[in-house]
This record gives sequence, structure tokens and C-alpha cells, in this order.
Amino acid sequence: MGSVIEINPFTRVEGHGSAKLYLDGSHVERVELCLTESPRLFESLLIGRSYAEVPDIICRICSLCSTVHKVTALLAVEDAFGTKVSEVTGLTRELIAQGGLIQSHALHLYCLLLPDLFKVRGVAELALAAPELLKTGLAVKRVGNLIQETVGGRLIHPVNITLGGLGQRISRDKLLHMRDELEAILPACRDACRLFSAPPVFPQLPVPICLAVGPAAPPLSGEQFRMTDGRSFPVNAYRDSISESVLPYSNAKYAQVLGHEPTVGALSRLNLRSGLGQEASRIFDSVKEEIVGRDIRGNNVAQAVELYQAVENSLSLIDRLLEIGREGAGNVEVAPKSGRGTAACEAPRGVLIHSYAFDDAGICTEADVITPTSLNQGALSRDLLALARGMEGADAASMVDALERLIRCYDPCISCSVHLIHI
Repeated sequence: MGSVIEINPFTRVEGHGSAKLYLDGSHVERVELCLTESPRLFESLLIGRSYAEVPDIICRICSLCSTVHKVTALLAVEDAFGTKVSEVTGLTRELIAQGGLIQSHALHLYCLLLPDLFKVRGVAELALAAPELLKTGLAVKRVGNLIQETVGGRLIHPVNITLGGLGQRISRDKLLHMRDELEAILPACRDACRLFSAPPVFPQLPVPICLAVGPAAPPLSGEQFRMTDGRSFPVNAYRDSISESVLPYSNAKYAQVLGHEPTVGALSRLNLRSGLGQEASRIFDSVKEEIVGRDIRGNNVAQAVELYQAVENSLSLIDRLLEIGREGAGNVEVAPKSGRGTAACEAPRGVLIHSYAFDDAGICTEADVITPTSLNQGALSRDLLALARGMEGADAASMVDALERLIRCYDPCISCSVHLIHI
């Protein structure tokens, strides 16, 4: 006789979602992953708008991810018009994106995931069970927020990073202040790998085919996608390799890359990238066996490695901006013309693609955005089914608990994923 186990709603993730497991007796027949945040129709909202409005509109997809959406949109619009920005502008954008990664990884690891390690239900209980660890995580997150607010002019939906340049260059005093704050959290970020390097033991899951933009270190943009099966394809031809389809039970599209359900995010980046700093490389080597060739449960410790690397990257970026001082070139003019531009960046949760077409007056005629959680949706469904089948015969409460922990390993941002339905 058939039955259904439902996880509704998902807890300790960004946005609203649920999952249904359909059973025949104790056998799990299928899983439906339902990302049920209301669709936002952002791509259609951009049609007919000026190029100058596109980055400020599209970053409203999500408050948590607004920084990297703004950066990626700026790069895509500038690509359409052949605009080359100054070194100062490029470094400053990299810095704010690193701040977003610090903030996002710290939030996930210390506020959404850490309660699982202490077997409590959420942050309120964690504050009683492990108050000092929670304070540490919030201190790290605060520095990520500080970078975004200082560089962006405000924490959410940044206004200081603009087409062709910056509204205002960051002063020496502010750069030094951010540097001091970053130095202060380095020890905590170094310790994070030990804290998150003991994944729970569940039945074996499929090893993912990872996708990342290479070879630059995250969250920079790149010109080529790479996969762990050895294949690659250019960013500006992404639609030749990435397909999407609509599922009847989810508000996010189901994506495949060259016929596979890809995995994107920290685990993918560390399986595909080199170029970690000296200390980050040492930290990575100490937990490498939990990341390379492992399933998505290695994503947590991979985020911890990236957390340290992002602090190191931010310090290097600040040092370079201090070295340039006020002498470096400033803003450049953006001249609209007919064309298409595409950019791919490594957002905290993985590959983010923005692509826009414009007419001669710079009016948007086409818009396409593919987000990390949309790319991860197929792999997450596959892993939920594999885990559930590996636990057949277990009681429903144990199965639900294990599945929810697996969902949190992906660190989904459901708000970003559901804008992909067109009017």
C-alpha cells in the first residue's frame, strides 16, 4: 500500500520549500522536490527597461545574494557594450563579492548548520548549548556585512558599485578599518575547518559531477566552465550546454548540463580549482579527503575552507587598493549599443549566470539568469532519493531528520531560484 512522507516546510534554509517521498510499502519510489517560493518573474520585468536600470532591478531577486547579483549584472551589461573598467573598479568589486561570501558562508555554517552538530532545533537553542561558538560565527558574519556595507554604500542592494565604476572610492581609513576587522577573525576562520570537518554518517550518495567557472578563484568571473568529467565549454555559449525545463510541482526550473544534473558551490570549486593561498592550501590539505571526490556532505567543510580563503583574499585586495591609493584610474564611460553580454560568477552557493541583449538605444530586449540553486535542483532531488532508499525500513522521523540535514548541505537559496518562470 502506498504512503507519502512529507517534509514541509524546509527549516534553516533561505526561502520556502518542501519535499514528498512516495513509498510502496517500505520502498521509496520517487521524490518530489518542491521549491515553492512565489515566482518573481524578474527576467520579464527587465524587458523594455534601460540598461542603466538592469543591475539595480535584478539584484532585488534576493536580499542575501544581492551583492553578487549586482556584480554579475554589471559585468554582463558591460560585456554587451565592450566596456573595460579600471583596476580600482575591478578590485573593489572583487572585495565586495568576497564580503558577500564571508557573510553567506558564516550564516550557513554557524546559524543554519551548527544546530545539527549540537542536536538542537535552531539558533535560540544553540545560544544556550554553544553560546561562544555562536558569538564567534556572528562576529565573522559581521565582518562580511561590514565589507558589503562599506564598499556598497549599504548592506543590501548595493548602490556604490555602478556601471563603469564606483559612486565613491573607498577611503584609506575605511580600507584600514576593514583590514583590522579581517585580521581579527582569521583565527576563528582557521578553526572553522576542525569544527565542520566531521560529516554525519549516512548511506553512500552519488559522487557529483561538479561545475564551476575557471580558473579564477571565487567569486571572480571566468570565460570557461569546467566539469569534473573533464569537459568544458565557454561562458558566452552557455545555452548550447545548459538546458532547463519546467517541473509541474516546483517554481524553479530543472537544469541539466551536457545531460547531467550538475553540482555547484564550494564543494565543486574545491574539486576543480587550484590557486588557494599558502595557509588556505595547508588547511585544505588537512581536510582534503572529505572534499575531493566526495558527495555533497563535503560541502560544509569546503565552505569552511573557502571562508578562510575569502578573508585572505580580502586582505590581499585591500593591500592592493592601499598600494594604488588615489592615483589609480577611476570610472569609464558606458556607451550603449546593440549587442548581447554574458557573465558568469561564482556566487557563494555556486555558478551564477546573467545574460542580456540590448537594442541600439540600450533598451533590454532579452534577459536570462540562471542561479546556483536552480542548477543544483536536479542533484538535490537525486541525492534525496538515494539517501531515502538507503534508509528504507527506518522510521519516518529518522528519515525526515536525515533528509533535512542533507538539504542544508546544499545551502539552497530558494528565493533566487524561483524567478525563472517567464510571463
